[in-house]
Amino acid sequence: MMEKDKKKKGKKLVVGLIILGLILIAGGGVLTYFSSPSYVSKTVIKEFGQKATELMNSRIETGLEDNYKTTSNIKMNLKSDYFSALATMDPSYAMISNLLNNLSNTENNITMVQDKENKKLFFNLDSKLSGQSLINTKYLVENATAYYSIDGVTNTYVNNGNNNYFESLNSSTTTNENLKYLIEKIAESMANNLEESYLSESYTDEYKVITITLTEQNIVTYGNKIINDLKNDEKANQIMTGYNANFSEVKLTEKDVTGTGTIKVNIYLDKILSQVSQYELELGNGNKCIYYKENGKEIVELISEEETTTLEIEKHGEKTEINIKDGSNASLGTVTISQTSTNYDIVANITSEEATLDFGYNYQITNLKKGTSYDSAATITIKMTAQNTTIIDGTITVTSQTTNDTTISEDTSSSVLASTLSGTQTELLQQKIALIILSLMS
Repeated sequence: MMEKDKKKKGKKLVVGLIILGLILIAGGGVLTYFSSPSYVSKTVIKEFGQKATELMNSRIETGLEDNYKTTSNIKMNLKSDYFSALATMDPSYAMISNLLNNLSNTENNITMVQDKENKKLFFNLDSKLSGQSLINTKYLVENATAYYSIDGVTNTYVNNGNNNYFESLNSSTTTNENLKYLIEKIAESMANNLEESYLSESYTDEYKVITITLTEQNIVTYGNKIINDLKNDEKANQIMTGYNANFSEVKLTEKDVTGTGTIKVNIYLDKILSQVSQYELELGNGNKCIYYKENGKEIVELISEEETTTLEIEKHGEKTEINIKDGSNASLGTVTISQTSTNYDIVANITSEEATLDFGYNYQITNLKKGTSYDSAATITIKMTAQNTTIIDGTITVTSQTTNDTTISEDTSSSVLASTLSGTQTELLQQKIALIILSLMS
C-alpha cells in the first residue's frame, strides 16, 4: 500500500514539475516578448503620446476656449545701446536701431472672435505708428468661405475661396480635444507602422539596447503610412482638413527629407528588470539628445561636435526648476517654470562667456467668470548684454479682455473674387508692405 502511495506521489511530483516547467517556459516566453525590440519600441511610443496629452490637460481652463471675443492691446518698449552706438559709426545699423524705437511707438489693437456654433471666425489687426495708420487688416470665415481686406489696398472684402477650419469642430468637441485626439492617433499609427526591419538590439555591460534606425527612405515610407492612417480615420481626417484644406493631397517625398540623414533612437533597458533607464536620440548631423533620471532629477544632455549642454530638471509641485550646465559641469544659469490655475510664469537667467540673458514671461488671468468673461495680461521681459553693453532691453505687454459675446457684424455682400483682382491691386499690396517696412526702419 505504501509502495503504491509512493508511486502516486512520484507521478504527482513529476506532473507538478512538468506543469511548473511549462509555466516557467511560458513565463520566459512572455518576458522575452515583453522586452522584445518590437514591444519595447511600440510601448515607448504610446507612452510618449500619453504624456503629451497629459501636458495638454494642464492648460488653464476658462470655459471660453472655442466661443469667445477677445480684444487685445499690444505695447512694446524696446531699446539697444549696442545698435544705437553702431548706428553713429555705420548708417547701415540705423535701420535696426530705428526699428526698435518705432516698434516702441506703435499702438497695436487686435480683435479676435470665434463663433463655433455658427462656424464664424473674425480677426482684425489695427496698428498705428505715432498716431498714423500703419496697417489695418481683416480676416473673416463664414459659410465655409474665407475673406480678407487690407485698408489702402482693397476697397471691399476679397473672397479667398473655401475654408474648412470649422469642419473639425462641432458642439461636442473643442480645439484642445481635437489636438489630443490627433496626438493619440499619431502615436498609435507610429507604433503600428514600426517595421521589424527598423529595429535591432545589442548589449552593454549594464543594458540591453533597443535601436530604431530610420534612413531617409525609411522616413518617407514611415511618414506616409502615418499620414495615410490619419486620412483613413474619419475624425482625424476631418480635423487635419480643417487646418489644411489640401490635406488629402499631402504626401512626404524624398526631396522633403534630403539632408536629414539617418536618425536613430536608442532605448536602454536594465538587463534584469527590463525597465527603460535611458533614451538617446541620434540625429543625422551627429548631434545627440540623451534623457535619463538620476537622484530624483530628470537629466537631458544635448551633445554636438562643439559642446555639451546638460539640463537638470527638478519638479516641486507646481514649480519646475531647470539648472543648465556646460560640458565641464559649470553652471550656465537656471530656468524656473511655475503654474497655478490662473497664472503661468517663466523666469530664465542664462550666462555664458560671451553674453548674459535675462528673460521672463508671465501670463495671468483675473476677474474670471468661467464661461462668461475674464481679463488677462501677458508680459515678456528680455535683457541681453555682452561686454557690458546692452544688446537689447525691453518689455512687450499684451492686455486683453475676453467675453462670450460672439457677435460678428461684417458685410461681405460686395466682396470680389480673389481670382478677379487686377494687377493694380497686387502692386498696391506690394507697395503697402514696402511702405510698412520703410516706416518702421526710418
